[in-house]
Amino acid sequence: MPSKDDFTLKVKNKCKKLGLDVFGFADPNNYQKYKDYPEWNRPEKFLPHLKTVIVVGIHLDDIILDTWFQSSNGNYQFADMIIENKCYKLKEFLIDKGYAAEIISYTPGLFLKDSAALAGIGPIGKHNLLITKEFGSQVRLRALVTDAPLICGEPVIESDFCKNCDLCIKACPVDALKGGKYNKSLCETYQLNNLKKLSNHSSIWCNLCIKACPIGSENRK
Repeated sequence: MPSKDDFTLKVKNKCKKLGLDVFGFADPNNYQKYKDYPEWNRPEKFLPHLKTVIVVGIHLDDIILDTWFQSSNGNYQFADMIIENKCYKLKEFLIDKGYAAEIISYTPGLFLKDSAALAGIGPIGKHNLLITKEFGSQVRLRALVTDAPLICGEPVIESDFCKNCDLCIKACPVDALKGGKYNKSLCETYQLNNLKKLSNHSSIWCNLCIKACPIGSENRK
């Protein structure tokens, strides 16, 4: 088996080769946050004796990639199909190297943005979303768990991006971010009542807070 440093580098290089725009590794045993999750949202529910949570993401360089489609079999998203395919390839890579790995489902799933912050990818902003240095919040995330011991990132607890900035709060049409707290009910109700319909079976949710964030704006269309 390669050293921890060497294998971590191999996994990072594989992520790059797969076209993943962001990726990071979190230690599930060192953070109280994971222990505070409901039991069905904890990493060990998906793989006993895991050593690493791998969080990966792709940049939604055009908001059209965030389209949700409705069908008789339920809802699905184009971007998620792309990133899930990449996750399967990363899983195969880990298994081929002798490690167990599982892709985390959305339901029940992990809290992806929180896991990304624990992996050192970026902080959670005032709009309750992950902020990445290069792409802002316009990213789609998924996660895997593995028993491969990888060098994990330093958790990002506070957002330097958000100091003296309230643009996302001001952009919210229903004040769901007012007072520094995210009101999920207000946000979801507004979004469901104001879906941008692209066709009878496809729509885009509100993304005004993402658009308002100046971080990564140069990489948006």
